[in-house]
Amino acid sequence: MRAIRVIALSTLREALRDKILYLFLGFAVLLLASSKLFGILTVGDQTKIIKDMGLAGIQLFLMLIAVMMSVLLISREIDSRTVYYILAKPVRRWQFLVGKYVGLLATVLVNLVLMSAILVVLVWLYGGGVDPRLLIATAMIGVEMAVLVAFATLFSVLTKPILGSIFTLSVFVVGHVSQDLWLLTRHLPESVGRTVVSALYYVVPNLERFNLKTEVVHGLPIPPEAIVWALVYGIFFTILVLTLACLRFGTRDLQ
Repeated sequence: MRAIRVIALSTLREALRDKILYLFLGFAVLLLASSKLFGILTVGDQTKIIKDMGLAGIQLFLMLIAVMMSVLLISREIDSRTVYYILAKPVRRWQFLVGKYVGLLATVLVNLVLMSAILVVLVWLYGGGVDPRLLIATAMIGVEMAVLVAFATLFSVLTKPILGSIFTLSVFVVGHVSQDLWLLTRHLPESVGRTVVSALYYVVPNLERFNLKTEVVHGLPIPPEAIVWALVYGIFFTILVLTLACLRFGTRDLQ
């Protein structure tokens, strides 16, 4: 555990020094701050619009941070051959990979906390009060990012950085339309296309399970059992994907 903790802290420090991270964070803060302007220009409840745009902005920019930082940092260790120095110590490959994952996830969660705090303050300033449901929604975004970072980690050991980014982004997109994919398979004839679509539905996680934006924005009830099942679902997929990544990294030729 000590090896994982040391690698995670090192990864977190390295990520926080990366200028790409602050670029994404700056754009996210700008989007959150400008949500008030869109609220004025749009017909409807300004508080609802701020919540809607704020949660969507947090999800979007955290996804970009997760994709870019996860793929770049792990491949950077391999390309710069720093990984040889680390693995020469009493550190196993799976410990290195899990440490990287924990550090990268910590980076994403630090940004999540900052963005969530800004959104809560904005909603409070413009008359929406302190809405604890916003924190539940952002916490679910954090669970979604845990799954997405796990996929980015897997793709970083399977392929090149650019392809890894594309595959991770594809998981994000397909994961949010997986329910539509299921409905599509009901209308497709028996063919290779239907088999492929069905395979995507079962392989790619349903990320809409973590999306509570509609409930929070429109004041709909959030069943506690839905939150519990979403947590179990996210933990299951994270462990599964990380296990696959560790197995692949353990047999990968780093030469």
